[in-house]
Amino acid sequence: MERYENNPFLRLVDSYLLDLIGELGPEQLAALSQLEPKLQRTFKTSGSWQEMIEHQMDFMPSVRDKVRAFWAGYQKAASDQGLPAVPDDFVISFVNQNFPHLVSDQEIH
Repeated sequence: MERYENNPFLRLVDSYLLDLIGELGPEQLAALSQLEPKLQRTFKTSGSWQEMIEHQMDFMPSVRDKVRAFWAGYQKAASDQGLPAVPDDFVISFVNQNFPHLVSDQEIH
């Protein structure tokens, strides 16, 4: 996907957000869990892949609940408009609004 070209960290952040809202598929979750040793070496830290993303992004513990609250609001707004709440669209919008540096044309290291 073009969104992740030269930016594998963005894929991790998107997956993290999908996981928080309960929309990450079991296959993707299993694949990310298997990647944990490699991610631990890359980021020179320990923990689950989710914890590593939280650490790299300097997320406060409250981020989890805030993302879930935004997702609930997104779902309600979509429902009120008679539209489906599309998890991938939510994640893209959330990242674009809150972490624009992750989606810039600059490669993330």
